[in-house]
Amino acid sequence: MESRRDKVSLWVLVMTVTLAVAGFSLPSPVLAPLMLDPAQGMLTPDASDWSRKVWLGVVMGLYPLFQLLGAPLLGRLSDRYGRKPILTICLVGVLAGYALMALGIAWRSLPILLLSRVLEGFFNGDIAIVQAMAADMSTTKTKARNFSMINIGMNLGWVLGPMIGGYAAVISGDYSVAAWLAVAMTAANLLLVLWLVPNRPPLPNLATAPRLSNRALLLAPALLPYFALTLLSYGAVQLYFSYFNVWLVEELTWDPAQLAQGAVLVSVPMMLGSWLGGWLSRHWRGSALGIVGHLLMAAGMLMFILPSQWWGLALTFIPAGIGMSLGELATSVAISNRSSAEQQGQAMGLYRGIAVGSEIVAVVLGSLALLAGNQWPFYLATACSLLCVLGFYALRRRADRGRQITEWAPQS
Repeated sequence: MESRRDKVSLWVLVMTVTLAVAGFSLPSPVLAPLMLDPAQGMLTPDASDWSRKVWLGVVMGLYPLFQLLGAPLLGRLSDRYGRKPILTICLVGVLAGYALMALGIAWRSLPILLLSRVLEGFFNGDIAIVQAMAADMSTTKTKARNFSMINIGMNLGWVLGPMIGGYAAVISGDYSVAAWLAVAMTAANLLLVLWLVPNRPPLPNLATAPRLSNRALLLAPALLPYFALTLLSYGAVQLYFSYFNVWLVEELTWDPAQLAQGAVLVSVPMMLGSWLGGWLSRHWRGSALGIVGHLLMAAGMLMFILPSQWWGLALTFIPAGIGMSLGELATSVAISNRSSAEQQGQAMGLYRGIAVGSEIVAVVLGSLALLAGNQWPFYLATACSLLCVLGFYALRRRADRGRQITEWAPQS
């Protein structure tokens, strides 16, 4: 039975992650036009179209690269020193990163913009810590529901952030306004954490509990298949979102406001998928969520390149958005359930690190795929989703065989 305090804490965590993702996603509608449009002046006017795409890939890739380095470390520190102190440090670092991004855009300074992405990526481990906090207050029966609520908060942030950032850029005519709004959003998030999030001390037996290194935890037989599925699943998601704006800018000539509308159209089905996942988890096994979710992802991502009107795109967002939420819920809960209480932060930090690290692979493979055509990143995303379907099905069959062997074993 959940206490009233835990229920209140969960809603605070949902608000925290909503503000965190909104702050991160505020500048997202302006990055593609900023780097690809010669009139914006971020690169020299004579820069080739290919070099602009390469620099856009670098700007997008620095964030996941440094989150890959920072998330496991910050998650492990939250196990040892407590969730709230490390979460506070993360938010201060992210705040500094957004301030540098605003200055880099205002001054059209590519080095400052690149430095801002380094800071944002390294310190933006707050989602992993929030997930660990949700796991701390969950039972086996409530974990999937609590994780689905955290996912709803993240998806709501993806609605608010791009919408505010895209319209702010169009209305003001200044792309740095979106980054300054991200600074304000992160400052509000920091105050919310300081005032309302309880400071739960680390587990008392943490000092004497056996500790696994990141490598050992990553390669643990119970966890490795799910970490591999996380890489494939988020690889599909990152391919989809990394080249989402590129496709809409180059093929349909959308502006930042339209890109913001597109982000909203795909995020609403993702919120629906998170709610649906919390309900289905009471009736379905996690493998069923993984199989159905990734089938829906594959369908939506493959159909994305077909329509030329917004309503046609919106129809593709429904299976893609619901599928991404179900897939994320299936992988995150599986990893949390197979990790000890003493290493929840470390395990979720590795999970987030792999999730964002997949963006590096997605940017590299997607950039190469662009040589064959703008539609090829979406073909790759579809292939990754289908591999996840096969992976969850294989794990389900293995678990069923193990259960049968146990039931057939002679009783002593």
